[in-house]
Parts: sequence; structure tokens; C-alpha cells
Amino acid sequence: MPYTTGTIRKMEMAAGLMMILSVLSILVAFLLKFEYTVPNATFDEDVAFLIDNVMGQRTSAIAWIITGTVNLFFLPFYLILFQRFQKGMHFLSSFFILAMAFIFFILGINEWHLASLTELDGDTDIILNGSVTTGILISIRNILILIKLGLTAFGAFTTVFTISRFSEVKFPVIGSTLAFLAGPVIITFTWLNPAHILMTSSLAAACTGLLIIGAHLVIKGLVLKNV
Repeated sequence: MPYTTGTIRKMEMAAGLMMILSVLSILVAFLLKFEYTVPNATFDEDVAFLIDNVMGQRTSAIAWIITGTVNLFFLPFYLILFQRFQKGMHFLSSFFILAMAFIFFILGINEWHLASLTELDGDTDIILNGSVTTGILISIRNILILIKLGLTAFGAFTTVFTISRFSEVKFPVIGSTLAFLAGPVIITFTWLNPAHILMTSSLAAACTGLLIIGAHLVIKGLVLKNV
């Protein structure tokens, strides 16, 4: 059954709001993400740093869990609206949204687990035994890999999603161009040099571009037309 114009506008507004929430949650989680290594520090010093910053680890974990949950809720809104415009392409974008939701949620769980390992009343000697040390190292490795995978999925989504700007869907030029160009840069520097200024600036550009698109959808949704 064909959608009425009013229904389409409401769908656009809902999808736009969820996109804005999704992007903001990713941005906030990235800003709050916990740095697990101290430059030029020994492993003992890294462990002491973790013990002293359990709250920071838990804050980062909660932020990633919320981000994963928000992206999961964004997926059905995306599918309902963009299946009409992004024939075939919406399946690929949906895969990246689902990947982000899963990876960010698992990332948060891993960070929470690591915080639990290091929350031992500051007793470094207890932590620095074989089994606990191994658990800490495995958790840190998993977290760093998950961050890379999550940001890679985000970069891929922004590029694939905004490709439609140049075909069926007419997104705002500035927003879609920013997101389209920033996506590959995010993927590249996520793996080559996450601390590079281009990584931060490209992430900011991608988020800005998607926020512009989301705001555009919300504004369109507010302009309800008669059937």
C-alpha cells in the first residue's frame, strides 16, 4: 500500500531524529572514551593508572553501551524510510548500522568487565598475578580492536549512505559532501594513526554532515502536506 504524503513526512521526522541521536551518541562516546595506555609507561604504571581511574572506565563503558543501543533503535527507522529510495543500497547501509550497534555494545561490555578487574581497592599486587594480568591484557586488546572496527563501520556507513546524494536521494549538498569525503579518511586513519589530527577532524566532519542530513529530514517531516 502506498504511503500518504503525511505519513512519509512523519517517517522522515522520526528517522531524522534517530539519526541525530545516533550521531550524537557516537560523538559523545568517542569524546568520553578511556585511554588505556600512558605514553612511556611500564605495564605496572598502566595498571596503577587503571586502578586510579575505574570511574572513567565505567563512564566510557556506559557511553558505548548507550551508543550501541541507540544505533540498534535507529536501524528500523532507517529501513522503513530509505527502502523506498536506496534500492539495494539500503541493505549495505543497514549492515553497517547493525555492525556499529553490535560492536559498540560489546565494546561497552568489555570496558565494564575490565573496570571490574581493576576495581580491587588499589591492590596492585593482587592484580599483577598471572591470570588477572592475562585478563587485563586480553581485555585491553579486545577494546582497542573493537574501537577500530566500530569506527570503520561508522566510516563505511557515512560513505555508503551519502552515495545516494548523487543518485536518487537529494540530501543537503554540504552535509552529504562532508560525510561522503570524511568516511574513507576515518577508515584509513583509524587503522594507520588514530591519534592524527585528520582522524579527529574527519570524525567531526562526518558527524557534522550526518547531523545536517538529520536536521534536514526533521525539518521536512515538520512540513506536513495534505494528501
